[in-house]
Amino acid sequence: MSTPFDNMNGFEMNATCFQGTIFIEENHAYGLERWRSQQAQPPRFGGHSQDMMSYWGYKFETLSLISNTWDATSREEIDNRENEIVNNHAQYCSVVRTGIGKAKMVIGGEVDAVWDSKPKDRDEPINWVELKTSQEVQNDRDMMKFERKLLKFWIQSFLLGVPRIIVGFRSKDGILKRLEELETKSIPGNVKRKGKGTWDGNLCINFTSAFLDWLKQTITGEGVWRISRRERSPVIEVVRVEESGVGQIVTPEFMEWRQQLASRENS
Repeated sequence: MSTPFDNMNGFEMNATCFQGTIFIEENHAYGLERWRSQQAQPPRFGGHSQDMMSYWGYKFETLSLISNTWDATSREEIDNRENEIVNNHAQYCSVVRTGIGKAKMVIGGEVDAVWDSKPKDRDEPINWVELKTSQEVQNDRDMMKFERKLLKFWIQSFLLGVPRIIVGFRSKDGILKRLEELETKSIPGNVKRKGKGTWDGNLCINFTSAFLDWLKQTITGEGVWRISRRERSPVIEVVRVEESGVGQIVTPEFMEWRQQLASRENS
């Protein structure tokens, strides 16, 4: 979705078509290689390492969250959050059925927390919340950087149905200075009216709609496809890397279940 306004970052995804549905997943090998490359970069003069800044983000989550509702959490756990060891494994997974343009999608992704509690009725929307950190905005250059971050914040929460984002603004040395609560649906309008206007949410949605329509016409039949874009390139490439099968994108158990479901519907 960010492609029209972000050509700095590359990506790779694997895709396959099974029973008329396109299944897409992140290319984990590419993601791991990119992470290692980022970790190997030396910090800027007077700056902090990627590991340290990642730790700040996880520490912010640890201080902000509790494992149960407030009334069901002990005073000891609440008061001891500052001493808790950070943990990047505890998280929710939001699975959403949605659509962009003519494309209908089921998307799964990580979400940090629930604002209050999960509703007992599964048809009711969950009041998800995402936690983010960012350096304090002190000048126009900082604002431009923050707006680029906002693009990523908005896309992630928009797609997964997360209505609220809490941003902790920190100093250059990782000291939390203030909190700001953002309403996901209001972010594009605020960027357009009050910010530098570095991106347009409607254009992102329209581009994604057109791309998904093209993808449905391109990824057909058997095989595994690679959807990729190199860093600093405006071009998205779609190439078939395996002529048959579904790779490891669709599990044998899922394929068997879908085939049994189709058999019952046809009988």
